[in-house]
Amino acid sequence: MCILIYRLQLGYTNEEFGIYDKGQCIIFDDFTMDIKFVNFLFKVKSSAIKILTAKPNVNLKFIFEYLSFLNLSSNEHKRHYISEIEPMEMQLPNYIQQTYVADFLSSIDDKIKTEFEIHTLLLKQKQYLLANLFI
Repeated sequence: MCILIYRLQLGYTNEEFGIYDKGQCIIFDDFTMDIKFVNFLFKVKSSAIKILTAKPNVNLKFIFEYLSFLNLSSNEHKRHYISEIEPMEMQLPNYIQQTYVADFLSSIDDKIKTEFEIHTLLLKQKQYLLANLFI
């Protein structure tokens, strides 16, 4: 039995077919223009997603950060990838610089996650103290 994270609708599946297992990729929702960086197995359940992978000497995380920076969005329910994303041209730094930037931004993401977890714990602690203070 295979248990896989299925991020498109947050859940799990026991299915063994239609599993993307080719390594990291960017999932691009062709209708909403939502993007996710994925580095785990997942179930492909939508015809609206495009799975983007990197060419040699291109850091996929760097590309993801660039696309995130563009803050893509649309109010139209149409296919956006072919008309808007695929024709994009980018000037890329060399692979070492791409990797440095991607790693640096990932470390900031890790710090944000840690700080958010601390924030959440402090809020819980405050609620606990308030509950005990006013009993």
